[in-house]
Amino acid sequence: MIEEQDLKQLPYGVSDFKKFRDGNYYYVDKTHYIRDIEKKSRYIFLIRPRRFGKSLFLGILEAYYDIALKDRFDFFFNGTDIHKNPTPEKNSYLVLKLNFSMVTPDISRIEETFLDYIKESAYGFVQKYEKLLEIDVEKANAAFSGKKNAAEVMVTLLRYCKTKEREIYVIIDEYDNFANIILSEAGETEFKKITHGGGFLRAFFNVVKGGTTDTDAPISRLFLSGVSPITLDDVTSGFNIAANISLDWDINEILGFTQTEVETMIEYYRQTGKMRHSTPELIELMSLWYNHYCFSLETDKVVFNSTQILYFFMQYLSRGKIPLDMVDNNIRFDYQKLRYLIIVDQKETPKTPKTNGNFSKLRQIIENSSIHSRIVKSFPINKLVSPENFISLLYYLGLLTIGGMDEENKAILKIPNESIKRLYYDYIKETYEETGVLTLNLSKYEDLMKEMAFKGKWKPLIEYLVQQMEASMGIRDLITGEKAIQAFLNVYLGLSDLYLVSSEKELKKGYADLVLEPFLAQYPQLKYSYVIEIKYVKPLAKKKELTPEKIKEVKETAEAQLNRYCLDDKFKKAIGHTALKKLVLIFCGSRLISHGEI
Repeated sequence: MIEEQDLKQLPYGVSDFKKFRDGNYYYVDKTHYIRDIEKKSRYIFLIRPRRFGKSLFLGILEAYYDIALKDRFDFFFNGTDIHKNPTPEKNSYLVLKLNFSMVTPDISRIEETFLDYIKESAYGFVQKYEKLLEIDVEKANAAFSGKKNAAEVMVTLLRYCKTKEREIYVIIDEYDNFANIILSEAGETEFKKITHGGGFLRAFFNVVKGGTTDTDAPISRLFLSGVSPITLDDVTSGFNIAANISLDWDINEILGFTQTEVETMIEYYRQTGKMRHSTPELIELMSLWYNHYCFSLETDKVVFNSTQILYFFMQYLSRGKIPLDMVDNNIRFDYQKLRYLIIVDQKETPKTPKTNGNFSKLRQIIENSSIHSRIVKSFPINKLVSPENFISLLYYLGLLTIGGMDEENKAILKIPNESIKRLYYDYIKETYEETGVLTLNLSKYEDLMKEMAFKGKWKPLIEYLVQQMEASMGIRDLITGEKAIQAFLNVYLGLSDLYLVSSEKELKKGYADLVLEPFLAQYPQLKYSYVIEIKYVKPLAKKKELTPEKIKEVKETAEAQLNRYCLDDKFKKAIGHTALKKLVLIFCGSRLISHGEI
C-alpha cells in the first residue's frame, strides 16, 4: 500500500505546467504528440470542448519550445516520451502565450480590457527576453503604454523581434472565450462590432496573420485553441494560414484519456486502499458517464473527458465511495450560452420568447438518439442558423460526438454519454419553461418519482406528466407520433438522478421504447426498475378502430415485446435486486387512452 504523503496529487483544475511538475501531480503523458504536430504545419488550429485539458497541453508546448526554459528541460520532461527523443526545435523560440479567458467580457469596457491584457502580456514578454532582444524594458513598456489599440501593441512587439531576427512561437489559449460570451450575453450585433470591419479583435488577428506572412516574418509557429470555429472565421475570413487539425485521425486522442490510461490510473490509486470497487466496475461506470468522445471520421477510437475523470477520482478518494453528483458542475455548459442559438426574443407584445428552428434539432437528437450531418469546419456567425452549422457547433461544444459515417459519408453524431444526456434534459426543460410551453412543479415531481422508485407506484407520476403534456398547447402541437411522446417522457423521466433513462435501448434483438435502469452504484436501496413500451394511435383514427378489441390487440403486441426484452442477460444484471415492472402506455394523439402493467 502506498503511503499518503507519497501519493501523487490529482491535477484537477491545474493547467500551469510548472506548478504541475513542482507539485508531484499524476501525469498522463501526451508529449509524443509534439512530434506529430510539428510535422503537420507551422500554424495550427485545434478545437476541443471545454474542460478537456487544452490549457495544460498548451502549457506543455510553452515549456518545450521556450528558449528561456532550456536549462529546465530535464525538470519539465524527465520521464516523458519526448524527453527520450526530442525534436531539433525544442527550446528554440521566444514564446508569447496568451489566454483570452483572462479578458473580462464586460461589453462596456471590452476593448479597453483587451488592450490592457495585451499590453501586460507584451511587457511580460520583453522582460522575459530582455537580453535576447537587447532591449530597454522600460522604453519598450512606454512604447506599449502609448498605443491606443491591441493591434498597435502587437505590431510594436513583432517589430522588436524582427529587428533582432528572433523567431516567436505564439500560443493563444481560449482564443474565442470572451467573444463567445459577448455573443451569448449581448447578442450578434455586439459580437460583430468586435469581429467585423474595424473591430479591435479583427484588427489584432490581422496583425498576427501578417506576422506569419511578411518578409522575414517573426512568427515562426502559431498554435490557436478554442471551443468553436465561429470567432476565427469572422475575424480573419477563415484564417487560411492555419491548418485546422481538429478532425485529424492521428491526433484524435491528443486530449482526454484513453481507457488504458484510465485503467492505469485506477490501479495506481487502488494502492491507497480507498477504492473498494474493482477496476472493471469503475471502468464500466465511468465509461457510461464520461466516455465515448471521438473527434475524427477516420477512427473509431474514443476518449474519456479528462476533467470528469479527475473529478470522479477526487470525489471518490475523499469520500471512499461513488460521488453524490456524477456530473462536475464545472463541466456543465451554461444554458445561457446555448440560449442564443435556440431562443428568439420577441420585440412585440407579449414579449414571451419563442424557439427558433434550431430547438427542433435538440428535440430530434433526443427523439432519435443521433443525427446525421456533415461536420462544417468553419462558418461565420451570420450562417449559424443553418441547421448543418448548428449541428456542427453542438459537436464542437462536446454535446455530440462522432459515432461513424453513413452511406453518404455524413457523420453519425450521437450524445456521447450520460453526463451530456443530462445536459440535454436540462436544456429542453429550461427552454420549455422560458418560452411558457411547460413548467413542472419539481417538488411534486420529485415526490412522485420517489414513490415510483421505492414503492413501485408508477401511475401517479406517469399520469401527472401526461396531464402536463395534454394541458400544454405548445407540447400538443409537437406531438406528431410515438417518437415525440417517447422523447417527452424520456426528458422528464430523465430529470431524476435515481434512474439512467434510455430510449430505443437494444434488448434481446429488439429496441425498448423507454428503460429506467436504477442507478444502483449511487442508490443501492432502490426497489424498482422499469421498461416501458409506448403504442400510438393517430388521433384521426375512426372510433371503430379504437374498440376494446383493437386496444387489447395492441396491448398484446406490446406485452410480447416487453417479455422478450426482459430476457436480456445484461439488462437483468444491470437492474440487480430491483423488481422489474413492465408498462404499456397507449396514446391517441397526446391523450393516454390506456396504461397498465403486465
